[in-house]
Amino acid sequence: MQIKTLPLTILFLKKLLIISSVVVITACSSSKKEDFFDEKNYEIDDVVQTNSAVYSCDNHPLGIFFHAEQAQINWKDKTYKLNHAVSASGAFYLGEGISFWIHDNKAELALNNMDKTACRLIRVDS
Repeated sequence: MQIKTLPLTILFLKKLLIISSVVVITACSSSKKEDFFDEKNYEIDDVVQTNSAVYSCDNHPLGIFFHAEQAQINWKDKTYKLNHAVSASGAFYLGEGISFWIHDNKAELALNNMDKTACRLIRVDS
């Protein structure tokens, strides 16, 4: 009699193992993403990359620092603050009495409504 119950016991254990596996897999797959990863803890607010570049304008080095929608130009021992403006092509920055337009490796500096000065890119730092 024990010989007949042994195959039944093995069959029962196999079925129990299969059912348990299905329950465990179902329980794991129904877990919400929020249970494992809370996006609020990983948000980064107000992070903006700052880059800088050096141009040669009229044989003088011009340093420009970009931060969000603003730029700061250092040229001929003076510092100018500029804001990003709309441009059909390239990047255009305006400040009080100054504008700086960048396209590819070239740029133009206009200071106090004087003639535009052609500039060429020397290097980009980030």
